[in-house]
Amino acid sequence: MLASANSRVWPLLLAAFALACSFVAGAENGSALQPGNFVHQAWTTREGAPPATISLAQAPDGYLWLGTGTGLYRFDGVTFSRYQPPPGKHLPSANITALKFTTGGALWVGFYDGGAACIEDGKLRAYEVGDGFPPGWVLAFAERPDRSIWAATSQGLGRFDGARWVKVGTDWGYTADRADWVLSDASGTLWVAAINQLLYLPQSATHFKATNVALAPGATLAVDPTGTLWASDRLHGTRPLRGLTAEHPRIDGAATLPVTDAHGALRMAFDRDGGLWATGLGTGKVFHVPSPEQIGASDIVTDDAVGTIFSAPQGLTSNSATPVTVDREGNAWVGTASGIDSYHHGPVGTVRNFGPDTRLRTSVARDPQGRLWLSKLGTVYRLDGEHLVTVLDGLPDILSILFDADGTLWVAGFHDLYRYHDNQLETVALPNGLYASRLKFLSPGKPGELWGSIEGMGVYRFRNDRWEAWKPRSTRVKGYPTTGAMDADATLWLGYAGGEVLRVDKDGRETVFDQHNGLDIGSLATMFPSARGMLFGGSTGVARHADGVMRSLTDRDFPALVGITGMVEVANGDVWMNGGHGAIRFSAGELENAFSDRRYRPQVGPFDFRDGVQGIARQGQPVPSMQRDGSGRIWFVTNEGLYWLDASVQRRNMRVPPVYVTAVHADGRLFDPAGPVRLQPGDDSLQIDYTAVSLTSPSRVRFRYRMDGANQNWVDAGTRRQAYYTSLAPGTYRFTVIASNEDDVWNERGASVTIDIPPRFYQSWWFMTLEGLIVLALAGAVYAWRIRSVSRSVRLRSEARHEERERIARELHDTLLQAIYGIMLRFQAVASAIPKDDPMKEGIEGTLKVANDFIVEGRDKVRELRTNITSLRKLGSTIDELARLMQKASPIVMTTDVRVDDQEMDPAVGEDILAICREALVNVFRHAGAQHVDVRLVTTRRNLELTVADDGKGMPAGPGDDVSGSEQWGLSGMRERAAAMGATLCIGSPGRGTTVSLAVPLNRLRRRNDHRGRP
Repeated sequence: MLASANSRVWPLLLAAFALACSFVAGAENGSALQPGNFVHQAWTTREGAPPATISLAQAPDGYLWLGTGTGLYRFDGVTFSRYQPPPGKHLPSANITALKFTTGGALWVGFYDGGAACIEDGKLRAYEVGDGFPPGWVLAFAERPDRSIWAATSQGLGRFDGARWVKVGTDWGYTADRADWVLSDASGTLWVAAINQLLYLPQSATHFKATNVALAPGATLAVDPTGTLWASDRLHGTRPLRGLTAEHPRIDGAATLPVTDAHGALRMAFDRDGGLWATGLGTGKVFHVPSPEQIGASDIVTDDAVGTIFSAPQGLTSNSATPVTVDREGNAWVGTASGIDSYHHGPVGTVRNFGPDTRLRTSVARDPQGRLWLSKLGTVYRLDGEHLVTVLDGLPDILSILFDADGTLWVAGFHDLYRYHDNQLETVALPNGLYASRLKFLSPGKPGELWGSIEGMGVYRFRNDRWEAWKPRSTRVKGYPTTGAMDADATLWLGYAGGEVLRVDKDGRETVFDQHNGLDIGSLATMFPSARGMLFGGSTGVARHADGVMRSLTDRDFPALVGITGMVEVANGDVWMNGGHGAIRFSAGELENAFSDRRYRPQVGPFDFRDGVQGIARQGQPVPSMQRDGSGRIWFVTNEGLYWLDASVQRRNMRVPPVYVTAVHADGRLFDPAGPVRLQPGDDSLQIDYTAVSLTSPSRVRFRYRMDGANQNWVDAGTRRQAYYTSLAPGTYRFTVIASNEDDVWNERGASVTIDIPPRFYQSWWFMTLEGLIVLALAGAVYAWRIRSVSRSVRLRSEARHEERERIARELHDTLLQAIYGIMLRFQAVASAIPKDDPMKEGIEGTLKVANDFIVEGRDKVRELRTNITSLRKLGSTIDELARLMQKASPIVMTTDVRVDDQEMDPAVGEDILAICREALVNVFRHAGAQHVDVRLVTTRRNLELTVADDGKGMPAGPGDDVSGSEQWGLSGMRERAAAMGATLCIGSPGRGTTVSLAVPLNRLRRRNDHRGRP
């Protein structure tokens, strides 16, 4: 129900409505966008930075050099390396105060104790005061177009002509007893801050001239990108000397300046955007002037001109900063007493007064005109240009805001739900008087509709000023939705905390997506209708439904895709996401490839703390946590504030990072990679150190390497700066490493080093030849021994077969035939006692004749058992005869079923099978008490199968039942024979009787020269 001025049932809501109307305002406040926050990086002594950095300079190879109170260091963005002089050489002092790289790559080093040193091509040459160098601590160096080097010291000015240093004096028109600073501008003019005046020396001139610029002692100089000279000192502050050149050495208002303490600088430098960076005189802080071009010729830098001041509370490593320089990537570097700091413009901007605050639940929404709306606490703002206009104020704390299809603004607070349209604010009651904090999501539907989910109650649709309950028919979705959206086809999508998505088309047909049909991103948090299908963000990944198929990208393969709570698409098809690792950009092609090919790994780098973003995407309400306004700016909310970036003007670092191999380690020894590295014999384990100098975001530099000679594939090392190899064979290898900067700009040439591993004596060719001959001899001896062993085995097996045949024959003769013969004798005695005319006598004599025939036949069969079994048919006929023979001596009814191929077989295998069959039949006759026995021998597609089954009393039920010794040993022998053949033997009692089953693989029937044992 809607509560309004005409409501008769909600008097309390009427009062709330009247109060809410009084909150509506239209005054513009002073809050504005703050573009391009500076990204600050700091290295202190805890991270390995040397203390007391007094001078900074960048080398042509990209390294940043630090002159400190404890020595000279080199920095690649990750590691600080102390300079090691050549053997037998040393720096005159460890207290370094000035650094300068020449156009030829030489490094000049100045010392606090006086003197200088030049490092060039790995050589070090020192210049003492006695060598003509002016005394005093060195403040600055300068190089002129004629390659002469000039040095400003606390006790004079020096010049190096390429061979020796000379102190500059009156012969050059220089009368000052010190020089506070020296520099050479683009025209070749040399400028010197000489105590209290500014002197200059035109190119090709040999006599200094004075300007009308007044200076104070300790002044410093710099030149901005336009060529304008700047000066700063402790009395007159920091100021441009506009119009001052060698042709115009006098400018208005420069001779007499008022004394001021406003922003004097120890050192100055200009970035590529023209901004001025300086370290403060007397404060040790760092200040930045974003628009120095707006400072007039007779003006100085004041508080109004300074954009930002950096000090220890803002993360500066120390409030004792001295040097400042700008590298070729545009980063400003500052040296302090406790480390070094760097600053660069980040791609991400902020909104004033929308910073970290645990009370804030900032929500963003876009209206139909493309304007962005923001909420903070109880206020709703609209962004007009770069200014925020207050639209609603004084409301209770707001959870979220959104626009429906009609352009109505909906505001959800902790208690009430409001809608704002045509400058009118109304309160909308929830079903059963519930608080708005129970709303899990609100999403626009068709014009005039609003969909929402209420905790504990389910899905509701608001239309015609009424809430209507809606329940899905599917039972596969549990609980209530946490997010929802309607696409352009009027299809409703609902996402659930259990990881399911329910799709309801315009005709009401429902489809559920879960892990069984492509959706695997954890709890659903947000969804967005993109040009290529509906996108879903969850706790463990993202998914897309396109062309009727759901596909997922999970954080298992893409760690950055965790906790995605906001998504937008920009005009060029790129998709931006806000998640647990920051804001992420997927180019249209990268995202398409990732969804199409599960093996594809797109290169995505989040915008995170390294870009000035604090916190992670807000994981609870309000969601979505990302929006795009009509001007193309991306807005995203974290748990620490509100940020924005302009996706169309992202600046890329196109500078290719130089790559270097810095060291090779082998078995505790260090090798210089400057040339080919020759290791010692046996050095098969290596550690190779490498680096790439990219100072903007060194933690995002990625590497790939390979070792030609060991493998041809590139190894993706990520950010790791070491490669490890073990068990390398002797030979010559070439290690190559390439790298990319934070914007995926690769140095494809990279750096290489050749590594030679000589062989040990036993790895040499002559030793291997000798070793081969020895191996051949040993192999011959082993072969001969093997032949003898096999021959002996064959002989033993032949003897064993013969013994087995003899044993079978003896047992048949000594047991069965002898027993029958004894019975015949007893029957003959009985027959003799019977009268001839007795009819029984004729019957007994007939029986005796049959028994005699059986004995004769049995003896014949015993002789046949002594023959070799060389085929399956021979085995079948032998088993059949064995069964017939044993049946004649027993009342047991025996049937045989022999169906085998005419296939040759190893006689030893045949004897084993026959022995198992005989043992099984003997056990039946002796122990089973059976009336019927079935013997079956058949060949299948893979096996020869023998089965002996009786209907006797069966096997003992458990280990406690009695098993006679002979039976126990007989079963063991059967198992041993089966194992020797590689066959499977099963003995069981299925209800009644016993079944012995033997399965012999057909490929084992023709084995030769095996070494199986005998029972």
